Amino acid sequence: MSSRLEPAPKKPPMVDGWTVADAKFPSQPLERLVYYARLAPSVFNSQPWKFVAGASEIDVFADLGRWRPAADADKRELHLSLGCAIEALRIAADFGGWGTEVSYLPVEGDETLVARVRVSLAGPKRDDAAADLLARMVTRHTSHKLFDPAKPVADLDRKRLYQSFEIGDVSLHFLNDRLALDALAAVERRADTALLARPDYRAELAKGVGAGSLGSMWPLAKLEQLALAHLPLGNQVKHGDAERLASAPLVALLTTRQDRRVDQLQAGQAFMRVALKAEALDVRVQPVSQVLEVKEARAEVTRIFALGERVAQHMFRLGHAEAEKRPYPRRPLGEILVK
Repeated sequence: MSSRLEPAPKKPPMVDGWTVADAKFPSQPLERLVYYARLAPSVFNSQPWKFVAGASEIDVFADLGRWRPAADADKRELHLSLGCAIEALRIAADFGGWGTEVSYLPVEGDETLVARVRVSLAGPKRDDAAADLLARMVTRHTSHKLFDPAKPVADLDRKRLYQSFEIGDVSLHFLNDRLALDALAAVERRADTALLARPDYRAELAKGVGAGSLGSMWPLAKLEQLALAHLPLGNQVKHGDAERLASAPLVALLTTRQDRRVDQLQAGQAFMRVALKAEALDVRVQPVSQVLEVKEARAEVTRIFALGERVAQHMFRLGHAEAEKRPYPRRPLGEILVK
């Protein structure tokens, strides 16, 4: 009896030696960096960024029109997302052999200009360059599947994730104790209950779904938007999120000593590194940081992880599942880049 062979996965296209998401790849070096920054993960795929490219620097701006104030009143997740984009810029520069330096919040009193990335095409690359992660930016997708609880993340892979970054005073913590994970899932359920009970949160979530930010095709997205805004779907949503969290053999948390804007940005940079390294190790990742949007739940997370005085910034689950095949939509380069 002959066995059917699975088709080999389709390789991403390449232009000038760069792995790309599509053939619309710019030729100008700094524009190439922004091309990859737009592929960074962001809360609810909001992509809340704008970039201004000069002769030798890129200014990274917060696009406040894409901020989710109901869910993210303190803008923590906004700055985490921007941090991911900053690190994507730097990894692309690493691949090009170019040097980068970052100034955070370079203009006093201007919180929309979150960073200025200076680029030296003559190099040298930064000391902790991660050029090998560039190709993973094209293939990385957030996983929304249930993970196999019987297949743990290997100790060696966990060590590699732990060693994947050295940014500011950001630390990575792991949780794999079953009782603690079940307690964390219960906290998730309570946090989702509190959030979904708020009309402003439901309306904000529905608006994002209706705009297709999570990739649903119209009119399906419009039906989901109507349901989120008007129907009693709270139990379905919260149990789904908690079930996904409970299925994870490993949950990770990024923390900082303080809770300044720069700490949030650097936590986002660290997450970008971890997510790409996980992709290289065939480990799936899904952020579950909505738990940290509720003050009481954030305190519970601090207790479960035994953080002491450290500040919980970003939580995500890790495990094994079939890879997501369809990427979420991305803003075109011309919409986010100002020359």
